[in-house]
Amino acid sequence: MFDKPNQLIFYINVTLIIFGVLVALLTDYFVIGLIFAFSAAILVYDQYRQNKSAFTISDLRKILTIHDTNGNKATLIQTQMTTACHVDNSEYWFRNIRGMGSISNFRVNDSDPAEQIKENGSYRVCMKLPPELKVVNGSDLILSYEYEDAFTQTEGVLSHVVDNDTRQLHLTVELPAGRSISSARFFCKHDDIEEALLPPVVTGQTKIEADIKNPKLGAEYCLQWNWSEAGFMKKISRLF
Repeated sequence: MFDKPNQLIFYINVTLIIFGVLVALLTDYFVIGLIFAFSAAILVYDQYRQNKSAFTISDLRKILTIHDTNGNKATLIQTQMTTACHVDNSEYWFRNIRGMGSISNFRVNDSDPAEQIKENGSYRVCMKLPPELKVVNGSDLILSYEYEDAFTQTEGVLSHVVDNDTRQLHLTVELPAGRSISSARFFCKHDDIEEALLPPVVTGQTKIEADIKNPKLGAEYCLQWNWSEAGFMKKISRLF
């Protein structure tokens, strides 16, 4: 949670807490030791508060729906139960939105985003948090957008980069009937290292699901599948 300078301060404060407790228990200076330990404990608490993520997410669900066997049209809906860790948080940024093809028609809680930025092929979308939403108590934030010509290849990927503390991540891909899946896998990438995870659940060759509890902060989780060539399926269909 802490960088190296903050780790040093944390260890010093913990040492002061232990020292204060020992003074209170083993010497005649009980009150002084207790005040010493209590003061150091307040410093530790304040350090945690300052370094805490701006938001926490208890449950994040990302559903990609591909509407045609050519993979030309697709829609993504991301729903997340989000809690603001500080009362003065006034906006939320959805980050690391990218993919092949084009991405358009961003909507946040069924409204236009407050701001939309594209840098190096990756989008960031901002939502202003009105006071009546009460995100400090937890609220559903819903992001949706559309893909064009993004899943025309034989390999497709739905990914998510964890940029807030998240308890549960669930990825779902819904595919059109008529283009069979040959394989699917679920993995994460962190610090340039790829780690295989439990295989996803494939239902009826049209639905792929994967989930993980307590995903690593900063890691990218990928649900990847391979399916047959769209043109090949058309040729096969003509024979029958």
